[in-house]
Amino acid sequence: MLYPLPKKIQLLSSQAKWSLNATECVLALVGLDALHSLDEWGESELYLNVRQIINKAKSLEISIIHINQNDVIQGMMLLGEQLSQKKQLIVAGSVSAQTKQLLEYLTSVTEQICIVNDAIYLNSQDEHVQWINSISQQKWHHMNSYSLMRLWSLSAPKDFILSAKGILFAVAEHLDLEPLEIDPTIDLRLLGLDSVAMVELVSLWHVNGAKITYDLFDKNCSIKQLMQCLASEMN
Repeated sequence: MLYPLPKKIQLLSSQAKWSLNATECVLALVGLDALHSLDEWGESELYLNVRQIINKAKSLEISIIHINQNDVIQGMMLLGEQLSQKKQLIVAGSVSAQTKQLLEYLTSVTEQICIVNDAIYLNSQDEHVQWINSISQQKWHHMNSYSLMRLWSLSAPKDFILSAKGILFAVAEHLDLEPLEIDPTIDLRLLGLDSVAMVELVSLWHVNGAKITYDLFDKNCSIKQLMQCLASEMN
């Protein structure tokens, strides 16, 4: 049975001094194959957090590398290729003794390692808290999934956020769909886009320079209309 995720107050603040940049990040998902076999995994807060950061990474074209228990070498090879080009490693998933060894090895490749503290799983809540507090003293970064996604959005290139691909990917993230599953002519509310998601999307585009409002989005609620609307607002 999954243990309750630790509260923020239980964790020491990160001592890392470097700033997160979406264009420099690689997301490593470790041991998700093991987590899938756990009771209540699909209904857990942990699953939701992992799912959300995967969707956010996809929406910003951040590289995602799976390191599964039955194919660690292949996963590490792919991760090494990515870290030869980018320097910030974001880690989520199952933190086993093997995972800890891999992370110690990866400090020789990059010093900029960030653990998503509410998207990892150890043997118990106590071990979870102790490990996060231990890595804080090693000056590894750690933060929760909400902070990670917010910093990714704020540091992503504006040109991408307001591009046709960026708009489609952002909407797909909020609908929990693949981009190609979205009919560009259909009202997005029929696919499940709610008012909260619409407010978040308007905020994302507005902070990146688009003069779009909620009312304007409400009247142009298909991908096709939205892209035309954002294009005209940027001109």
